[in-house]
Amino acid sequence: MPTINNLGFLLLSASLLGACSSPAQNEPLSRDVDTSQVTIEGVPGGVATQVQEINAVVSAINYATSSVTLEDAQGKQHSFTASPEMINFPQLKVGDKVNATVVLEQMVYLREPGAASEDGAAGLVAAPPAGSKPGLLVADTVEVTAVVKVLDTKQRTATLEFADGTRKTVQVRPDVQLKDEYLNRQVVIRLSSALAIRVEPQ
Repeated sequence: MPTINNLGFLLLSASLLGACSSPAQNEPLSRDVDTSQVTIEGVPGGVATQVQEINAVVSAINYATSSVTLEDAQGKQHSFTASPEMINFPQLKVGDKVNATVVLEQMVYLREPGAASEDGAAGLVAAPPAGSKPGLLVADTVEVTAVVKVLDTKQRTATLEFADGTRKTVQVRPDVQLKDEYLNRQVVIRLSSALAIRVEPQ
C-alpha cells in the first residue's frame, strides 16, 4: 500500500526557501493535513495523496538578507531565506498573511511488459509578475522503477530491486494475489509534489 511522509514537503520547502540559521526561531509551523488513498481490489499498487496547509503571519523581515520570519496561531516561529524566484519579496510586510499549500501524491503500479521506462524528473517554478503580490508555485515529478525479484506468499511480501542494486522488501495488501507472472515485472513509483504560496496584505 502506498504511503506518504513529510520528506517531500521538507525537501520542497527547503529548496524553495532555504531555512535560516536561527535555531531558536525554527520551530515547525502548525499545519492541517488531509490524507487519502485509492486502490482497486485485487490490483497491485494504488495512489496516496496528502494535502498540507499552513497559515501564518509575517512577524519579521530583513530585506537586506531576504529573510522572513513566520508565526502561526500557536505562536511558533520559523525563519526562511526567500528564493531568487520570489521577485516580489520587497513588497512583503510585517503583518501580511501567508498561506502555503503542499500537495504530495505517490502512485505505484506494475508496468505492462514491453512498456518504455521513464525514470527521471521534471519540475516547474512560476512566480507572479513583478509588482504583483508576493507568491510562488513549484511543481515537481520524479519517477523511479524497480523490478520484482522475490514473492513470499507466506509473509505476503515482495522484494524489489532498484537500478542501483539495492533491494527493499514491502508488504503486499491482503486483497492482492501474489502471482508468479509478477516476477521480473517493473514496479513504477511516481512521486509528484506541488507547493503554492499565497500572500494577503495586512
